[in-house]
Amino acid sequence: MSEEVKIDTNLYSRQIGTFGMETMGKLIKMNVLIVGCRGLGVEIAKNLILAGPASVTIYDPNLVQWGDLASNFYCREEHVGKVSRVEASISKLQELNPYVKVQSIQTLTLEEHGSYNVVAYTETFENIDKVIEANEFCRARSIGFIYSGLFGPSGFTFLDYGNDQCNSNQPNNCHSP
Repeated sequence: MSEEVKIDTNLYSRQIGTFGMETMGKLIKMNVLIVGCRGLGVEIAKNLILAGPASVTIYDPNLVQWGDLASNFYCREEHVGKVSRVEASISKLQELNPYVKVQSIQTLTLEEHGSYNVVAYTETFENIDKVIEANEFCRARSIGFIYSGLFGPSGFTFLDYGNDQCNSNQPNNCHSP
């Protein structure tokens, strides 16, 4: 028998109407790791926190730079060179939804990825080998993996949720290799 899930139907009425109660029940149990807190990472964190998973953990040890002021809406001039992108953002992100545990981590090991249902790497272009290693780790443990980035007005997203391949907008064209 599945565990009874308590959902604030007033707060999540739009999501329930869109996704349905069963999907919302799964979402509020989900623990997500976001690696990278530049503009895309903070936007993903914001939208995810508003949707209502159990927890969102963010990792980005980099100090706020001047360029971050144009993309991370929580970074301020007084943060530049003094605090990390996560430190500049975390308290404001937590205010978005009291039902979601929002936290940061200071170090990230491969084993740490195993604590989450979904791992999302954003704008981490410096070491693609680490991204591939993280994806392989997550795939071997059936953990959803997302890799996304922006290049000005263009962007990309890579999703790995297991062995099914779907290279079409037609769901019936999806198959296992």
